[in-house]
Amino acid sequence: MTVLGIHHVSSITREILDNHDFYTNILGLRLVKKTVNQDDTSMYHLFYGDHEGTPGSDITFFEIVNAPKFQAGTNSISRTYFRVPSREALEFFRDRFEAHGVYHEGIIEQFGRTLMKFEDHEKQRLALMIDQSSEHTTPNVHQDIPRAHAITSIGAVEVTVQYVKPMVQFLELLGGTVQGDFNDDATEAELKVGEDSVYVIEQRNSQLEKEGYGSVHHFSLRVEDEAELLEIEERIDEENWKNSGIVDRYYFKALYITTVGGITVEVSTDGPGFDIDEPVESLGKNLSLPPDLEENRDLIEAYLTPLS
Repeated sequence: MTVLGIHHVSSITREILDNHDFYTNILGLRLVKKTVNQDDTSMYHLFYGDHEGTPGSDITFFEIVNAPKFQAGTNSISRTYFRVPSREALEFFRDRFEAHGVYHEGIIEQFGRTLMKFEDHEKQRLALMIDQSSEHTTPNVHQDIPRAHAITSIGAVEVTVQYVKPMVQFLELLGGTVQGDFNDDATEAELKVGEDSVYVIEQRNSQLEKEGYGSVHHFSLRVEDEAELLEIEERIDEENWKNSGIVDRYYFKALYITTVGGITVEVSTDGPGFDIDEPVESLGKNLSLPPDLEENRDLIEAYLTPLS
């Protein structure tokens, strides 16, 4: 069983047009798949990533127009970290954020990395970090962002929990490896999953995060294929973790696991990929639907807001 890294992070928005503008125009990511939530086709499910929609580069959003604003707290996926290749790239985005009125906290050192925390218009908690290890992705080309400064992939997620040790043990079950010293007194940990990281931070208070727009619904780890995913499922079942069983999402197979503090962690296959139903050159241009939803295309499109 080999966990290759982070596959994607899925969050919630209620302002789909502002969301589309921020992630494509401000961050310079590509809309690589315009589809719907397969469990509720009245809402968009948008995937933003590198030029080819490479697994590990995607942040996705469910559009829930009546969602309340999230209330921050523990037992949550509390930040998504994108990779950029250099300090010059961080400085470029710092200046870009200031020009566009985007909240950021300046360039700092944390987790042994140079990074900059920022938020989108719905206070989605994000960061850029310097990391050159993402060689399997192809950064998107944006007219206002030099290629040398472009976001390459997702490098880490941060999880906040009431007790750090159970989450560390769960991630080790999936193939994560603790970095550095970790003992019973530790209040934070970094686990490597492939070339990516999960930062686990202990926050012992009674304020549990309440999901809403601006929050993360789940993050997903990558495996190569369904055989690897079946091994994960068997291991999870042996340890009695509640899970969905393997679900066919058409673009990948997925297993959803309810973990420590009710946090959802998904494990997904790398394939078949987003080019299964449209060429790379036109990814995200049209509404893509799995075959079992295609007969309802006209009805589904009637409920969706045009993005351009």
